[in-house]
Amino acid sequence: MANSQFDLLRLTATEAARLLDAGRTTSVELVKAYLAQINAHNHSGLKLNALISVAPADLLVTTARKLDKERSSGSRRSSLHGIPFVCKDVFVTHPSLGLPTTAGAPCFQSAVAGRTSPVIEHLLGMGMILIGKANITEFCGLKTPDHTPGWSPMGGQTQSPYIFGGLEEGEKVIGHSSPGGSSSGSASAVAAGFVPLSIGTEVCNSIVTPASRAGLYALKCSNDAVNGDGCFGFSKHLDCIGGMTKSVEDLAVLTSALMQPESPFDLGSNRRCDGFRVAFTELEGPIWPESACSWPGETTLVTENGYTQAASKLKSLGSQVTVNVDIPTPWAEFEMEGETIFTEISLFDFVNDRLPAFINEFDTCEVRSLAEIVAYNEQNRDVCMPQGHEGQSDLTNLVETSRDGAKQTALLVEMRRRGTLALDKVLEDHDVIASIADGPLSMYAAAAGMWHAPLDQVGRSTPLSPHQCMHCRQQAICIMQFASQSAYALGYGHRIR
Repeated sequence: MANSQFDLLRLTATEAARLLDAGRTTSVELVKAYLAQINAHNHSGLKLNALISVAPADLLVTTARKLDKERSSGSRRSSLHGIPFVCKDVFVTHPSLGLPTTAGAPCFQSAVAGRTSPVIEHLLGMGMILIGKANITEFCGLKTPDHTPGWSPMGGQTQSPYIFGGLEEGEKVIGHSSPGGSSSGSASAVAAGFVPLSIGTEVCNSIVTPASRAGLYALKCSNDAVNGDGCFGFSKHLDCIGGMTKSVEDLAVLTSALMQPESPFDLGSNRRCDGFRVAFTELEGPIWPESACSWPGETTLVTENGYTQAASKLKSLGSQVTVNVDIPTPWAEFEMEGETIFTEISLFDFVNDRLPAFINEFDTCEVRSLAEIVAYNEQNRDVCMPQGHEGQSDLTNLVETSRDGAKQTALLVEMRRRGTLALDKVLEDHDVIASIADGPLSMYAAAAGMWHAPLDQVGRSTPLSPHQCMHCRQQAICIMQFASQSAYALGYGHRIR
């Protein structure tokens, strides 16, 4: 770890805010410490490649100094005043912030946005400091079917600070050495002490998997719970935004800032879980099929033991725990005509709505359509499609194939129906459904528009130190409920910890 007066691997935003309020540090000191940690391990040191871009140091220090002056004069904007954060490189930002917006793609690296997306602008208005943009899976994974999670031409391969040696050569798409989904840079940045807070996006597992594998707390807010204007995404019906933190307290504050409820979420003072009815889904055998993730040796047994221990822990805390609750495996539930419902809905919305809206956010841009993006990639293959990351079949297929809007509408109705059908009965008798965090149950959360939150680790270790067994990487217990119950998740997670 870079030399610092702070233990950046463990320092939470809540703790940093207390230090600031007590006059024991300043936002300038925090910014300088985080920048030193980024310089030590982003593209140097462990080469985590968690961030695509970092704002100019002099701009960040000037901003921090201004916020320190406001604090000293009694003008504290919020509890997050002077706290640094990063966001996934999908939110447009005005050039005045010194951060380009690329979605991981070279074709956008010189684009100039006309504004900052409303949700990021709101966080800045609360006095937060945007240090950088986090690495992603290029185009959030929509480029080629065999994409590598966390890789983009703009940022390289995101690595997990928990996996000694990094991503294994030839690793499967969701293999144990993988950092997870498209928001993996946001997760690695917090775990590695680059910032205490980060923002990611998700359709299915893109927040939950990286956060759980980075030993973090996270909450994927329900669809439409957070303003997604000015953000690259797939579908207005599926895109979700959420935060990643080192503590439930931080997560409550950050989620309140994102969702902007009438009053901040109250975690409550009760530290027991009396009366909470938890349905643990059945876990027997590997979580993912062998084609997506290998399960050598005792890997499955380690997962099952941790899962069982978590259920016992919650029961000892006063929860009413039901184990082996049967919910149909989602693979078949959400497949239609050889494709997942999510794919069909996302591709129609992406071509006809989300991509055009994203491109229109730029005053100047080298590409103005999907066809021009495909052509740009072909003309710059050495940069856009280097060895090991060749191909853009997802994009070319979208250019060459038209999709039916009426079919998309029907699929959306069917997706919501299937998503809630399997869960409604369980939630009639239980307050939350619990599962292993980076498992396929997230498909139900996406289909039903529910929030989804990894809130308790099965096992913990210290990041940035050799992990003796790659297959003992971080895993978490994840809970889910209806969209209106986000505060419930946070309160429950607080009691667990």
